[in-house]
Amino acid sequence: MVLVGAPKKLVYLGSDGIGLRVLQWLFNNAGSAFRLVGIVSGLDKKHGRGLRLQANPITAWARENNIPLLQPEHPKEEIFPWMHTLGADAGIVFAYGCILPKALLDGIPFGFFNLHPSLLPEFRGPSPIESAILQRKTQTGVSLMRLVPTMDAGPIYAATSVNIGPRETTPTLREKVSQAAKATLEKHLADILCGKLTPLEQDHAKATFTKLIQKSDGLLDFKKPARELEAQIRAHTPWPGSFFTHKGELTKVGHTEWSQDNSKAPAGTILGTYNGALEIATANGILRVFELQLPTKQMQSIIHCCSF
Repeated sequence: MVLVGAPKKLVYLGSDGIGLRVLQWLFNNAGSAFRLVGIVSGLDKKHGRGLRLQANPITAWARENNIPLLQPEHPKEEIFPWMHTLGADAGIVFAYGCILPKALLDGIPFGFFNLHPSLLPEFRGPSPIESAILQRKTQTGVSLMRLVPTMDAGPIYAATSVNIGPRETTPTLREKVSQAAKATLEKHLADILCGKLTPLEQDHAKATFTKLIQKSDGLLDFKKPARELEAQIRAHTPWPGSFFTHKGELTKVGHTEWSQDNSKAPAGTILGTYNGALEIATANGILRVFELQLPTKQMQSIIHCCSF
């Protein structure tokens, strides 16, 4: 679709590599409808034993493609004057990680459009992908919404559904969501910019919320059903990972399955190995662990773990 007038100048705001596919599409398809003029992303962070500064994937992409880049230490103060200098008409937000103030949202002609990785109003907040797996959903998606000051509460222009497979992990679902986000923007962005698409308010009474995942969330509680633990392990791959304490040492868990079979042993009891899996009793069902990482060791299959 060709818009009337000059291409709309867009600024992309994001810090997570899940947005690279969207960013590349915006860059490749600049033309009569829009043009990418800048990127806002998080500060470089220290990583590794040497604590060397490292750019996130969005920042690295911006530098590689010579796109004007802002890494604000104080986003609420620094973004608007920078976007104003660029003459930005609109912002595209995807996993940026900062709540933008109303003065900024209202400060550019077309406002800000956010890609949220869930079918809103379900799973508002910082961990929608992990939460969909944790709750054993069979479907999630991407919502393209108008950004408002309240977290993930803006009206929705369009949504694209994504199926969640029975063995889905966070990395595999992130890939599906990334593809859906790009497809959603490709289909609807031009119509939004020319005013041909009106957003619909969310049903706020049906909103559900997610929490920021912590390292401690990786601890496995065998008083939960095996089915829930197996979903937790998939959702927390690769971070924070899943682990339990055995003989006073932290043991990490890799690939697992769950069985409806039950044991009379107390939850958490290691029942032994069977068909290449370590079986652990839970509140309901048996967790079958195929991979473990012992202290100072690499993740390996159960047949190579002698300590159990």
